[in-house]
Amino acid sequence: MPELLLLGVGQVAAAARSRLRGVRARGTSRRAPDARFADVEHVAADDDLAIAQAARGADVVVSFPPDGTADARLAPLVAEARSIVYVSSTSVYPEGAREVDLATAVDPRPSGAAARRLDAEAAWLAVGASIVRLPAYYGPNAGLHVRLRASSFVMPGDGATFVSRVHVDDAAAFVVAGLGAPPRSILLAGDDEPAPVRDVVAFVADLFGLPLPPRGDRAAAHATLRGDRRVDSRATRERFGVRLAYPTYRDGYRAIHARLAAGA
Repeated sequence: MPELLLLGVGQVAAAARSRLRGVRARGTSRRAPDARFADVEHVAADDDLAIAQAARGADVVVSFPPDGTADARLAPLVAEARSIVYVSSTSVYPEGAREVDLATAVDPRPSGAAARRLDAEAAWLAVGASIVRLPAYYGPNAGLHVRLRASSFVMPGDGATFVSRVHVDDAAAFVVAGLGAPPRSILLAGDDEPAPVRDVVAFVADLFGLPLPPRGDRAAAHATLRGDRRVDSRATRERFGVRLAYPTYRDGYRAIHARLAAGA
């Protein structure tokens, strides 16, 4: 099997690495390596020569957030990879898109994070990368249960807008599928049950015994909460053989609750 290079070792990349045990893995970080690098060899994010050498013939997963410069610099360095996946976001679709599938056009007038995402996608597509567009993801260490416990979540308006999401382990399944996809494929990730934000918040708060959050201005919310998008990932799953371990947010959060309760 080819080696693995992770440009950014966040939660999705770490979950993808867990699905690809038995291969040598290297990963970049701008800071000193931490626990995520227990079985990932550290490569400095500014060491262009080492990155180019590690990418040659390897599978490459790109998951760092776009900063306007790094994608254009790094993409040519890894052009000799066996395959490349760029982990993007469904925020590239219009906020009011409502129904999103592979036929949905991206926002024709993007701004802010969406514009940076599309610029990054273009840089990676130019070297043959496939794109995996993720909705909001959650897992044992990230998600509503974490933010509600920290009192850092604010309900966007009345919470009636629909948001899609995916468990981090299922997000990794889409990423691994992308590594085997034809160059420049677009994969759309998401679970089977987009739902209003308030419904998910109510379920998670009740499950974890946490108070409901205060209400805030929807316009000031993060892009993943401000939009109204129901992502349909069925075509991607059927084409690339992705099977969801957690088809709904209830399945995913119940598994997280059980795991945390068991001290795992």
